Amino acid sequence: MRKEWLIELFLFINRCIFSVFNLFPLKKKIVFLCDFGDNARFVVNELATRDFKDIVVLRTGKCKESFNRSGASSVLSFKITNSFDYIRGLYHLATAETVLIDNYFAILSVTNFRPNVECIQLWHAAGAVKKFGLQDPSVLFRSPAAIRRFKHVYSRMNKVVVGSNEMVPIFKAAFGMQDHQFLRSGIPRTDFFYNPSAIESARREMLAKYPMLNGKKVILYAPTFRDQQLDVQSIPLDFRDIIEQLGENYIMMIKLHPAVAQNMGTFDHPLIVSVENDVAVNKLLCVTDYVISDYSSIPFEFSLLGKPQIFYPYDLEKYEMERGFWTNYNQLVPGPVVSTDDELVYVLQKDEFDMEQIKAFSTSWNTFSTGHASSKLVDYLLNK
Repeated sequence: MRKEWLIELFLFINRCIFSVFNLFPLKKKIVFLCDFGDNARFVVNELATRDFKDIVVLRTGKCKESFNRSGASSVLSFKITNSFDYIRGLYHLATAETVLIDNYFAILSVTNFRPNVECIQLWHAAGAVKKFGLQDPSVLFRSPAAIRRFKHVYSRMNKVVVGSNEMVPIFKAAFGMQDHQFLRSGIPRTDFFYNPSAIESARREMLAKYPMLNGKKVILYAPTFRDQQLDVQSIPLDFRDIIEQLGENYIMMIKLHPAVAQNMGTFDHPLIVSVENDVAVNKLLCVTDYVISDYSSIPFEFSLLGKPQIFYPYDLEKYEMERGFWTNYNQLVPGPVVSTDDELVYVLQKDEFDMEQIKAFSTSWNTFSTGHASSKLVDYLLNK
């Protein structure tokens, strides 16, 4: 109860400040509010190539993207601990004709945008396994005030960018969207996978950073976060035993979700690499031969590279009960589902994957992400 009261007090103060700034004239500027920032970076860079100058990026404390050398005219720290930048950020949100966001932001519940302002959801995932938004089972246990806040936030969103029609019914259910609210332009950061020189550059960068990957079959283990483990994630896999069984031809990288504060720490094993939180996962995919995941959205983009995937949902029943899935898990994922370390080792050693299944999965979920997503979205932004 006390936490909810503090949230409401904080939002009330923001509402007052925003209302004052709402009296200022609107400007033809584009503001990005980012928890993640990877999609925004591609759009910002594309806007810069069109000589669009007035671009403001608001980085929350979660955002790993620095936007260094991007085309943004201003990059601000949107954290309450940096009060000067934070208030400037509220000013920009109140005076921009276009706002793009990449997550749920509670502050939007009190940003009463003017009628000719467009707020676009540039969601941080290309696909979805687990439920979110209004369909997240945890919503049932939230207070009426919190639920009203969620709905106010979602009502601010005029449009949402999608990479496929598969995401349309998901966003309809999660955010209460309507048919006319979808921009079928593709996911901007997937443009990277259609740029051979960018892929090669990323590959060289990763091999320079992790030279032990050279000459190895690289496995990337990339699980999603667990709600109760956002500081340190507890994973029941025996990584040392797995890599010992696989042998010296393999090496395993472990990359936790950006929402998890700490990585796995240092492993005292030459064939296990704990990847730092700020390393871009798409760069890692360029040196990856196999992805092992559970409920993450990484497989949707990795499928563009047409490489094998394995799924190890070690807490499947518990996770399904707590978070829920949009569809049957085993039918959705484009690869073998294992439940033990030994099964995982067996699948990797057998190395028999249904590549047609991966291709079909990519075709279905990346329909509009064909290498020009950033350009298409910018076309919309500049001509709407």
